[in-house]
Amino acid sequence: MFNDQYSVYGNIAVAECLIEHRVSISADIAIVALGWESRCAALERHISLAVKQVLVLDFALADSGEAAIDESRRKLREFSALCGAELTELALRPSVDYQRNINTLQMTLSELSNRIGSYHGTFRRVFVDCSTMPRIYMQWLIAHGLGSGAIHAIDFGYAEGSYQKGDNSASFSSLVDRYETVPLLEGSGGMGEEKLLLVGLGGDADMFYGLVNEFSPERVAVLVPRSSLHPEVDYVLDQQVSKVKEMYRLEESEVSDVPAFSLSSHLDVLRSYSKGAGEHAVISVFVGGPKVQAIASAVFACSDKRVQVKARIPKVYPRREVPANGRYHIYRLIDVTSPACSLPDTW
Repeated sequence: MFNDQYSVYGNIAVAECLIEHRVSISADIAIVALGWESRCAALERHISLAVKQVLVLDFALADSGEAAIDESRRKLREFSALCGAELTELALRPSVDYQRNINTLQMTLSELSNRIGSYHGTFRRVFVDCSTMPRIYMQWLIAHGLGSGAIHAIDFGYAEGSYQKGDNSASFSSLVDRYETVPLLEGSGGMGEEKLLLVGLGGDADMFYGLVNEFSPERVAVLVPRSSLHPEVDYVLDQQVSKVKEMYRLEESEVSDVPAFSLSSHLDVLRSYSKGAGEHAVISVFVGGPKVQAIASAVFACSDKRVQVKARIPKVYPRREVPANGRYHIYRLIDVTSPACSLPDTW
């Protein structure tokens, strides 16, 4: 599936593919976030899973009474049954209460790995559908799993969204409550000889302006996710880039167009911007675009201890429908320092 095309960043090897047909993936468990977007169950059309357990993260949606959420729940239950997997719906607090949720999730994963982990009580591989998963949970999972040896390989599945004509910046905006550093991705606490802010743009321009005002960096660089398949999003991004260049007097070299769904491209651009920073620089990364940006930021931070990953904590997530457009990506992360990597079928 991956044609042996791997790149290595620190201790993590990464590969990616856009799947055109249904593929089979084996893992100890699968993790999916329940949501109101119909693409939260899009994996059923692209993936055949051989797993022992499907863990559905329910961010206080159980009693919402929303038809879209009930339909997503039904589809995930059917999908689990077809896979022959046991399904557990993990009741969590609203997703913005990430500290308590992460504690609950960590304890649950520990209990499951002790019971069904296939590599000495740890997970050899975990499959995560991140199509509708809040970024901070994805980023923490990479740092916790691949950083502590609790997980040796992670496959992220991602269904691209379909955006409607007429979508504008207001369609993507949400009210930001605060910015926090992602747990386990706080960086080394450098002396701050230089503060560099790397921002992966998304549809919500308001996030960018708040970040710059809060962190007051000496240097700013911007990654712009580009895809010819999403002209409505590109139009919004063009407006943002124009304003950002004018407000912060950015040079052309400080704004990079990046293939929207390419993990290696995002990682290479992040790494290129960090090369000129000093040993004790503080490099802050914030991403608000496609979920692949969240994966890239966490892998980048794991490979460079100067890096801290920032997350926005919104007041509330706007509940808007984003259906899948039919394109599904797999991003594979493997801890190359783990003895589990020598086992058959790891790669």
